[in-house]
Amino acid sequence: MGRFSTDTVGMTEGIGVAVLVGLTLLVTAIVGLNVLVIEDDDGGPQANFSYDYVEDNELLIVTHERGDEFEAGNIEFEGPSKTVTWAKLANRDPDATIGPGDIAQLSSGSAYERRVSARDTITIYHNASGNRTQLDQWNGAN
Repeated sequence: MGRFSTDTVGMTEGIGVAVLVGLTLLVTAIVGLNVLVIEDDDGGPQANFSYDYVEDNELLIVTHERGDEFEAGNIEFEGPSKTVTWAKLANRDPDATIGPGDIAQLSSGSAYERRVSARDTITIYHNASGNRTQLDQWNGAN
């Protein structure tokens, strides 16, 4: 009595190692699947715009400088008393793609149909499928 059988000790160590290896593989597989399945959430659409205000004519020229590309009908310019899409301002198809380098003019002679005052605030929104996201804002020529 008092002696341990070496066969059962060897088998117990083997089972322990197999369980640890199995758990390691399981955890690695779960982490790997989560990395592959979880989508990259970049926080929504993003774009940078530049603004050129022409005081003599009371017009605002907006240039898409960098960022995501959008459908022209999904970009809205909202001023004090009017909201108009990029498609209407640029006389483009609503499905046309706009991106860096594209220009829109807000003035009484464009689809905006109003002069832009130096004190106006113009907000640019991306409005797709009812989800309206503010992209940028011009706070006048101050």
